[in-house]
Amino acid sequence: MNAVIDPRLRRSAVLTVAERLRKQGWSGGPLHAVGLPDGTKVTLQNVLLAAALEAGLQEIPTLTHHPDEPLPLFMARDFVLVRPIRELADGSCVVGGRAGEVLFRRGRRAATYGEAALFRAVGQADIPDGAPVPFPWTAAMSTGEKPDMREGRK
Repeated sequence: MNAVIDPRLRRSAVLTVAERLRKQGWSGGPLHAVGLPDGTKVTLQNVLLAAALEAGLQEIPTLTHHPDEPLPLFMARDFVLVRPIRELADGSCVVGGRAGEVLFRRGRRAATYGEAALFRAVGQADIPDGAPVPFPWTAAMSTGEKPDMREGRK
């Protein structure tokens, strides 16, 4: 389950992974990111990205996914929503709160890469209840009413 991690533990993890990257370089698969319609990319692996930057890597292999691309089942267990997400009357989305309609209920597993990025982002402890989601997300991204971004995939 997606747990909130103490920032000191996260920093320790970043430094540990950065040291390994400095010694061994990048190994394994690419960093997974989600390309949003506005051109923003959101990573699913923040600790790994922070470690690569800390290690001074000049290139980070990245695989950018469309928000509605299905998330493999083996990855879905790592992206469980810890607070509900609501859609307000103006179409914007907020974390928790009481206003608006529930778009995603607490405990839901991500089914797409876009949902995985969203669920990971709203799980941050420093986001207050009722705050806007931390990146440009709209309910349309959950209903298939998205612009075609397939050309921008890497």
